[in-house]
Amino acid sequence: MSLGPAARRRVALYGGAAVFAALALWAIPAVLSRLVPGVAVRRMDIEADAAMKTEAVKLLREYVRIDTSNPPGITRPAIEFLARILGCEGIPVTVTGADPERPILVARLKGRTSEGTLALHNHADVVPAGDLAAWKKPPFAAERGEGAEHDHLYGRGTLDMKGQTIANVLALASLVRAGIVPLRDIVFVVESGEETYDESLGMGWLVEHRPDLLAGVTDVFNEGGVNEVKTQRVERFGIEVMQKAILLVDVLSKERKPLEDFGAFLKAEEANTPIRLVPAVREFLRFIAPSRSDVWGRRMMGDAEKLGPGTEFWQYVPEVYRSLLKDSIYLGAIKKDAEGFSVRLVMTFLPGSSVAAARAQVDGWLRDRKLGLRVVMATADCVPSPAEGRAYQAVADVFSLDADRAPVGPYILSSQYTSSEGIRARGLRAYGVSPFAVSIYDAMTIHHENERISLPFFVDGIERMRRILFEFATAP
Repeated sequence: MSLGPAARRRVALYGGAAVFAALALWAIPAVLSRLVPGVAVRRMDIEADAAMKTEAVKLLREYVRIDTSNPPGITRPAIEFLARILGCEGIPVTVTGADPERPILVARLKGRTSEGTLALHNHADVVPAGDLAAWKKPPFAAERGEGAEHDHLYGRGTLDMKGQTIANVLALASLVRAGIVPLRDIVFVVESGEETYDESLGMGWLVEHRPDLLAGVTDVFNEGGVNEVKTQRVERFGIEVMQKAILLVDVLSKERKPLEDFGAFLKAEEANTPIRLVPAVREFLRFIAPSRSDVWGRRMMGDAEKLGPGTEFWQYVPEVYRSLLKDSIYLGAIKKDAEGFSVRLVMTFLPGSSVAAARAQVDGWLRDRKLGLRVVMATADCVPSPAEGRAYQAVADVFSLDADRAPVGPYILSSQYTSSEGIRARGLRAYGVSPFAVSIYDAMTIHHENERISLPFFVDGIERMRRILFEFATAP
């Protein structure tokens, strides 16, 4: 059957449209792929395989395999291990301290001047492994995970803080290997008592007994940096500049009732504690607010003074924000032991509050109630470090140029403790710097079973720390 002219036109029209539609369906994805940036997906398993062959991972595995659990905190083998690495790079090392089994290592890479010296602060001790049966891999074997976790290296200290120590060692070595003489000296310190808050095994002892080893030091890079991570990317680089001071005691009683009454008293004290928005906290809130979807994260940025105790809003403010706005009191559960009952009391303090004065106040409360006291920890008073200076700027500049293009700013720890508290109290600027991307799931393993670090993220961090030290060493 032949088609008439009108029919042939319709066939040509609709047939052409069908062909065009088919071509469009084929072409549109290609066009869109050029207009819309793709989402980079890393092959973490392949990267982890390659990472295992790097110098950094080999050194980390050796270091993790040295059991430095504290207690007992025997760190000499670890100190000797680090001393050998630095010695091979031609960096002079001094091993000192009051306890030969828990020594302190100090190495200095000489620059053109000792004024404005930077100290890289590390600790060799780690918390005990806990329940060995709960570990997926032995805590001191430094082995890779299985299945979906095959890109991780398991081991006590991988995050806290043997991984960061290896990053610091290799960053220092990279300057020597490149023949770079820093504009200012760089000191590498490894202490042995951080996990038990023993300043006689760390910077406190050096300041009092070997100040010559810290000559010229004005700034310190320590653990405590917080990089907020989503999936495979850093969303926010946080440089820790402040942590609240801590008084931690156990309150003792022969009977349970006095501790219950004391708890009710403390609850009233906590409710009546006024808020104080200190400058460092305000800057921190301004930094993190854009990434927070909750109402309080944003309102705290400008209206914190209007949201305190006695207002209709305060009861809804999450504790994470409350703790930044006031001195806080926390009371644990009452426990029974062979000698009676006890309850743990934790008090945290903002700048301007005295830990010693709080201790005297607690002594008075307990004396009036005939309760006993056992001090677990009393830190120095809270002192923030300014978000400025050569050392801080070196970190900020490198992070701001990172491939992830994440915002960079000051971060505050409200309930965690590092030795930076004591360092700042001695007049030095201390900054918590983490070169690694650590997911919240990995961060939760610190001080717990199955501590682990992503091998690709570890290798990324090694390079970040190298760039940070290069920037500090060469920037005027």
